[in-house]
Amino acid sequence: MLRALVLALTLAALPSAALLAGTADGYRLAGIIAVGDDYLGLLELPGGEQVLVRRGSTLDGGVRIALLDAEQLRLVLPDRVLVLALDRSSGAPVVPAGLGVVQEQADDGNVMIRKVDPQAFAASVARSSPSGHSPPGTKAKAADPTIEAGRRLGPILNLPPDSRLVAVNEQPVRTAERAIALIEQSLADGVSPRLNIVGAGGETRVYVSPGEP
Repeated sequence: MLRALVLALTLAALPSAALLAGTADGYRLAGIIAVGDDYLGLLELPGGEQVLVRRGSTLDGGVRIALLDAEQLRLVLPDRVLVLALDRSSGAPVVPAGLGVVQEQADDGNVMIRKVDPQAFAASVARSSPSGHSPPGTKAKAADPTIEAGRRLGPILNLPPDSRLVAVNEQPVRTAERAIALIEQSLADGVSPRLNIVGAGGETRVYVSPGEP
């Protein structure tokens, strides 16, 4: 009985969660990425910066990601809980994992090699639409193209979850679409595109080679 009473008091003291579609207190759930059995969320912060998060991630100010699935993200703030639902009306995407794209891979901490099926890669990229539009009545914000490119390619090429694509074949990434087009063109030409990836562990070079026809 004592334990039940303590549990009841603890639950009563927890901040209540409010289900909010898309945006709340400056936070916005811009998209969700499926990576195998896990999910990554593209979360826009009150200052406009976009970050990739997963369940258990912590942000400045003691903000913690308590839950992330295919539909919503639960933010635990010091004084309250926010649940951001994926706003389907805005076109916010769930990027699928690139099943069948990577045929072989090798990582040594500094260089990653991915052998891919070019046709499967093109099909997966086509399904990974750009991140969602701004909610009605708000001014559109330009997404960081390196984050957008990393968001779209991460689950397809088995890249680390916080990857930002900063260059393709030594050309700086200006738009995600142009970067992906360069990769596809290189694969079509039978040439291995070179990707410069920046993440929590620093900068890494990824070589992508086309599989045998």
